[in-house]
Amino acid sequence: MRIEHDIMQAISLAGDSKECELRKLLDEVSPKNSDKMNKLLAVKDEEIAKLKDEIRVMSAHWKLKTKELESQLEKQRRADQELKKRVLKLEFCLQEARAQTRRLQRMGERRDKALKELRDQLAAKQQAISGGNNEKHNFWETSNFKIVVSLSMLILVVFSKR
Repeated sequence: MRIEHDIMQAISLAGDSKECELRKLLDEVSPKNSDKMNKLLAVKDEEIAKLKDEIRVMSAHWKLKTKELESQLEKQRRADQELKKRVLKLEFCLQEARAQTRRLQRMGERRDKALKELRDQLAAKQQAISGGNNEKHNFWETSNFKIVVSLSMLILVVFSKR
Protein backbone atom coordinates (compact mmCIF):
# COMPACT_ATOMS: atom_id res chain seq x y z
CA MET A 1 0.00 0.00 0.00
CA ARG A 2 2.91 2.30 0.77
CA ILE A 3 4.43 1.63 -2.64
CA GLU A 4 1.12 2.31 -4.28
CA HIS A 5 0.87 5.64 -2.41
CA ASP A 6 4.40 6.64 -3.55
CA ILE A 7 3.55 5.78 -7.14
CA MET A 8 0.38 7.91 -6.96
CA GLN A 9 2.36 10.89 -5.76
CA ALA A 10 4.89 10.46 -8.54
CA ILE A 11 2.07 10.33 -11.08
CA SER A 12 0.50 13.52 -9.75
CA LEU A 13 3.85 15.28 -10.10
CA ALA A 14 4.40 13.92 -13.62
CA GLY A 15 1.38 15.49 -15.28
CA ASP A 16 -2.18 15.05 -16.45
CA SER A 17 -1.86 13.35 -19.88
CA LYS A 18 0.08 10.36 -18.71
CA GLU A 19 -1.79 10.31 -15.46
CA CYS A 20 -4.86 8.63 -16.91
CA GLU A 21 -3.03 5.67 -18.35
CA LEU A 22 -0.83 5.19 -15.34
CA ARG A 23 -3.74 5.46 -12.94
CA LYS A 24 -5.63 2.81 -14.91
CA LEU A 25 -2.66 0.49 -14.80
CA LEU A 26 -2.20 1.21 -11.13
CA ASP A 27 -5.90 0.54 -10.42
CA GLU A 28 -5.67 -2.77 -12.24
CA VAL A 29 -2.66 -3.91 -10.26
CA SER A 30 -3.58 -2.47 -6.92
CA PRO A 31 -4.12 -4.81 -3.95
CA LYS A 32 -7.61 -3.38 -3.43
CA ASN A 33 -8.52 -4.38 -6.96
CA SER A 34 -6.98 -7.84 -6.42
CA ASP A 35 -9.20 -8.34 -3.39
CA LYS A 36 -12.21 -7.34 -5.46
CA MET A 37 -11.11 -9.69 -8.21
CA ASN A 38 -10.63 -12.55 -5.73
CA LYS A 39 -14.12 -11.96 -4.32
CA LEU A 40 -15.54 -11.79 -7.84
CA LEU A 41 -13.71 -15.00 -8.76
CA ALA A 42 -15.04 -16.73 -5.66
CA VAL A 43 -18.58 -15.69 -6.57
CA LYS A 44 -18.05 -16.87 -10.12
CA ASP A 45 -16.61 -20.17 -8.87
CA GLU A 46 -19.72 -20.66 -6.74
CA GLU A 47 -21.91 -19.91 -9.76
CA ILE A 48 -19.91 -22.39 -11.81
CA ALA A 49 -20.28 -25.03 -9.07
CA LYS A 50 -24.05 -24.42 -8.97
CA LEU A 51 -24.25 -24.65 -12.76
CA LYS A 52 -22.23 -27.89 -12.69
CA ASP A 53 -24.67 -29.31 -10.13
CA GLU A 54 -27.60 -28.21 -12.27
CA ILE A 55 -25.94 -29.80 -15.29
CA ARG A 56 -25.51 -33.06 -13.35
CA VAL A 57 -29.16 -32.99 -12.32
CA MET A 58 -30.28 -32.17 -15.86
CA SER A 59 -27.98 -34.86 -17.24
CA ALA A 60 -29.45 -37.45 -14.90
CA HIS A 61 -32.95 -36.26 -15.81
CA TRP A 62 -32.24 -36.57 -19.54
CA LYS A 63 -30.63 -39.99 -19.04
CA LEU A 64 -33.82 -41.16 -17.34
CA LYS A 65 -35.94 -39.60 -20.08
CA THR A 66 -33.75 -41.28 -22.70
CA LYS A 67 -34.15 -44.65 -21.00
CA GLU A 68 -37.91 -44.17 -20.81
CA LEU A 69 -38.08 -43.23 -24.49
CA GLU A 70 -35.88 -46.18 -25.44
CA SER A 71 -38.16 -48.45 -23.42
CA GLN A 72 -41.22 -47.02 -25.16
CA LEU A 73 -39.50 -47.39 -28.51
CA GLU A 74 -38.75 -51.04 -27.78
CA LYS A 75 -42.37 -51.62 -26.77
CA GLN A 76 -43.50 -49.97 -29.99
CA ARG A 77 -41.12 -52.14 -32.01
CA ARG A 78 -42.47 -55.28 -30.34
CA ALA A 79 -46.04 -54.16 -30.95
CA ASP A 80 -45.14 -53.36 -34.56
CA GLN A 81 -43.61 -56.81 -35.02
CA GLU A 82 -46.69 -58.40 -33.48
CA LEU A 83 -48.95 -56.44 -35.81
CA LYS A 84 -46.82 -57.42 -38.79
CA LYS A 85 -47.18 -61.09 -37.80
CA ARG A 86 -50.94 -60.69 -37.52
CA VAL A 87 -51.12 -58.96 -40.90
CA LEU A 88 -49.15 -61.79 -42.49
CA LYS A 89 -51.46 -64.36 -40.89
CA LEU A 90 -54.51 -62.47 -42.11
CA GLU A 91 -53.08 -62.17 -45.62
CA PHE A 92 -52.42 -65.91 -45.63
CA CYS A 93 -55.96 -66.60 -44.45
CA LEU A 94 -57.29 -64.26 -47.13
CA GLN A 95 -55.31 -66.08 -49.82
CA GLU A 96 -56.59 -69.42 -48.53
CA ALA A 97 -60.16 -68.11 -48.53
CA ARG A 98 -59.77 -66.83 -52.10
CA ALA A 99 -58.34 -70.18 -53.25
CA GLN A 100 -61.17 -72.05 -51.53
CA THR A 101 -63.71 -69.68 -53.11
CA ARG A 102 -62.26 -70.39 -56.55
CA ARG A 103 -62.41 -74.14 -55.87
CA LEU A 104 -66.01 -73.87 -54.74
CA GLN A 105 -66.89 -71.82 -57.83
CA ARG A 106 -65.32 -74.45 -60.08
CA MET A 107 -67.20 -77.18 -58.22
CA GLY A 108 -70.43 -75.20 -58.63
CA GLU A 109 -69.77 -74.78 -62.33
CA ARG A 110 -69.14 -78.52 -62.70
CA ARG A 111 -72.31 -79.28 -60.77
CA ASP A 112 -74.26 -76.86 -62.98
CA LYS A 113 -72.85 -78.57 -66.08
CA ALA A 114 -73.76 -82.00 -64.71
CA LEU A 115 -77.29 -80.79 -63.89
CA LYS A 116 -77.66 -79.36 -67.37
CA GLU A 117 -76.48 -82.63 -68.90
CA LEU A 118 -78.93 -84.57 -66.74
CA ARG A 119 -81.75 -82.21 -67.72
CA ASP A 120 -80.79 -82.60 -71.38
CA GLN A 121 -80.75 -86.39 -71.00
CA LEU A 122 -84.09 -86.31 -69.20
CA ALA A 123 -85.57 -84.11 -71.90
CA ALA A 124 -84.17 -86.43 -74.58
CA LYS A 125 -85.67 -89.45 -72.80
CA GLN A 126 -89.00 -87.73 -72.46
CA GLN A 127 -88.92 -86.85 -76.14
CA ALA A 128 -87.97 -90.42 -76.96
CA ILE A 129 -90.86 -91.72 -74.87
CA SER A 130 -93.31 -89.27 -76.35
CA GLY A 131 -91.74 -89.89 -79.75
CA GLY A 132 -92.24 -93.65 -79.20
CA ASN A 133 -95.93 -93.03 -78.47
CA ASN A 134 -96.15 -91.03 -81.63
CA GLU A 135 -94.46 -93.88 -83.50
CA LYS A 136 -96.88 -96.36 -81.98
CA HIS A 137 -99.71 -94.10 -82.82
CA ASN A 138 -98.30 -93.61 -86.26
CA PHE A 139 -97.64 -97.36 -86.52
CA TRP A 140 -101.40 -97.99 -86.79
CA GLU A 141 -101.59 -95.46 -89.57
CA THR A 142 -98.62 -96.64 -91.59
CA SER A 143 -99.25 -98.11 -95.02
CA ASN A 144 -97.34 -101.29 -94.20
CA PHE A 145 -99.61 -101.97 -91.25
CA LYS A 146 -102.68 -101.36 -93.42
CA ILE A 147 -101.41 -103.80 -96.02
CA VAL A 148 -100.64 -106.48 -93.43
CA VAL A 149 -104.07 -106.01 -91.83
CA SER A 150 -105.81 -106.14 -95.19
CA LEU A 151 -104.01 -109.34 -96.12
CA SER A 152 -104.78 -110.86 -92.73
CA MET A 153 -108.44 -110.07 -93.15
CA LEU A 154 -108.42 -111.54 -96.64
CA ILE A 155 -106.83 -114.72 -95.33
CA LEU A 156 -109.38 -114.89 -92.53
CA VAL A 157 -112.21 -114.42 -94.96
CA VAL A 158 -110.83 -117.08 -97.26
CA PHE A 159 -110.38 -119.55 -94.39
CA SER A 160 -113.71 -118.73 -92.92
CA LYS A 161 -115.49 -119.56 -96.24
CA ARG A 162 -113.91 -123.00 -96.42
